[in-house]
Amino acid sequence: MTWRPWLCLALAGCGTSEPPGVSCPFPSASPTPLATLDLVAGQPGGPGWVDGPLAGAHLADPWTITGDGSGHLYVIDGETVRVVDTARATMTTLAGAYAQVGGADGTGPAASFNQPSGLALLGGELLISDTENNDLRQIDVSSGVVTTIAGAAGQTGATDGVGVAARFAEPEGLALDGQGTLYITDTNNETVRAYAVDGGAVTTVAGTPLVGGAADGLGSAASFHLPRAMAIDGAGVLYIADTVNQSIRTVDTSTGAVATRATFGVPLQGPVPQGVALDGADLLVSLAGAAPADSRVVRVGADGAVTTIAGSATTRGYVDGPGAAALFDGPAGLWNDGAGTLYVADEGNAVVRAVDLATSTVTTYAGAQSVGSRDGIAAAARFSGPAGMASDGTTAYVADTGNDTLRKVVLATGAVTTLAGAAGTASFADGAGSVARFDQPQGVALDCAAQALYVADTGNRRVRRVDLADGSVSTLAVRVAKGDPFVSFDAPAGLALDGGRLYVTDYTDDVVVSIDLATATVSTIAGTYGVPGRADGVGVAAAFYGPLGLAADGRGHLFVADDLDETIRAIDVASGAVSTLAGQPVHPGSADGTGAAASFHFPVGVAADGDGNLFVCDLANNAIRHVDVATGVVTTVIGAGTSAGVRLGALPAQLTLPSSVALTPAGGLLIASENSVLFAH
Repeated sequence: MTWRPWLCLALAGCGTSEPPGVSCPFPSASPTPLATLDLVAGQPGGPGWVDGPLAGAHLADPWTITGDGSGHLYVIDGETVRVVDTARATMTTLAGAYAQVGGADGTGPAASFNQPSGLALLGGELLISDTENNDLRQIDVSSGVVTTIAGAAGQTGATDGVGVAARFAEPEGLALDGQGTLYITDTNNETVRAYAVDGGAVTTVAGTPLVGGAADGLGSAASFHLPRAMAIDGAGVLYIADTVNQSIRTVDTSTGAVATRATFGVPLQGPVPQGVALDGADLLVSLAGAAPADSRVVRVGADGAVTTIAGSATTRGYVDGPGAAALFDGPAGLWNDGAGTLYVADEGNAVVRAVDLATSTVTTYAGAQSVGSRDGIAAAARFSGPAGMASDGTTAYVADTGNDTLRKVVLATGAVTTLAGAAGTASFADGAGSVARFDQPQGVALDCAAQALYVADTGNRRVRRVDLADGSVSTLAVRVAKGDPFVSFDAPAGLALDGGRLYVTDYTDDVVVSIDLATATVSTIAGTYGVPGRADGVGVAAAFYGPLGLAADGRGHLFVADDLDETIRAIDVASGAVSTLAGQPVHPGSADGTGAAASFHFPVGVAADGDGNLFVCDLANNAIRHVDVATGVVTTVIGAGTSAGVRLGALPAQLTLPSSVALTPAGGLLIASENSVLFAH
């Protein structure tokens, strides 16, 4: 079994080092009403789907971009078409719905697409190549009404004809001339086609269906190899990104003559042209290399000479800045506004970037990628996959897994500081503050009375202790109880502190163990060391399958997010009895319900309040679920199901892959999602 270091968990509030009490019955739940989701610290960002102000908008898969020159940009984003109002700096969805694949005509979200690729504007109509549906679609930009104008969804071929009688094979690039003709790169047919806007006739301009190659020539004598994006100039010359040939080809639409304008290296070895735009006599081309690191925007002169405007031929990433200091990750579609700004659909970073053509300076125009390691106040701080989290109601302590550090967040101000470890230096070392080293720390447990923080240092296969008074980090040395088959931690993940004992889930060894903090003795309380399974029972008769999140309710019970089993388990500490509280083994889903009628999809973090309320980070469902531990009733309280991207405000709001949750004494929830710490209250 493999463990997933990016899946982390969270624990509720302060544990206690007082002696354990007897096991009490589960009380009836009475959760504090939650109404809104606010930002505490960090900057939410990453792939997703959220409309609104550009800085907070989320894009899932931006591919093609164009504009009308009158204050609107249009972006193909996954299965949707988004529109940017540049004056208001807002993004909305014009048609399609996030993650909804189909070929239906209709209005707005009632319409569906299947990997749309090309865009062209004709007055108030937006023309789209719906690639995997093998057809051309049209959107009325004022109403969002979508209609099919040529080809037929699910029908492939190379037939010329009128409207829906024509056939395509994954049409992609579009370019509209000033004479009422739309040109299409019919990618899998290896041809360039033309669609007459008046009449709807589709004809083949250049290339021969299903005959790939790199030959220049006239009409059908020429050949292409998976032609994609293209642009057209005022003289009727098409400029085509001929991807497998790693070149820019031209087609004179008046004669059908095909020539090669520029090449970017030996086919299958050099960078691949992704997007094409015109800038006077020059071409602007986005490259995403066959060499994996190549991600840049270049200028191609009239003589075919290639110079880099921005980005790097050797490094992918996400950095705004001038020229070579800027980094992209798979730049795709381009649109030149004619006023000195080039817009880039930066697919890998799920953002739209803007390039000042006079200075080559790159900025982020819409969307955000937010990974970092910066200390700071609230939104100025940066995290990298924050994981386990615990809070005393004043301060949150966060295992910043991707940065290999522990962070401290003052809840009143959002001030973030690094408590221990150093970002980007995964290793092992005890010591104070930045001298200490961690390797993918995950679960944390807070002992308020002792002013200590316990940390599951997953990559180092150890449990660590942080003295909060001086920031010193030490390793918890443990000895195995006599006769216990436990040997050592393989992937300690979840922690819970209760009654002088620290409880630990070992993700890959499929056990829950107890550490007596007075004697440093470790013993297995449930599961069989190294034996995954799916069984309720007592002690070693029970079995887990990837136990991750762990929480104690202070009443003698532990709750386990049994991640790969898709269930929530309960352990009676006094007897060692394990039962399934909610979910169905290996039946992922998102259904609310009671007990086995409910379903989860990768539950990873849990927090319990001792009053019968259990909160679960349901990772793949982008949701926080509530479980009434007395009845097993599961309800979704935060998140919008499959929709990804953090959207703040009134609940249910929206989350992306929530990895940890912690309760505050007042009943609020701290949530780690999308490199940020959020607060539901």
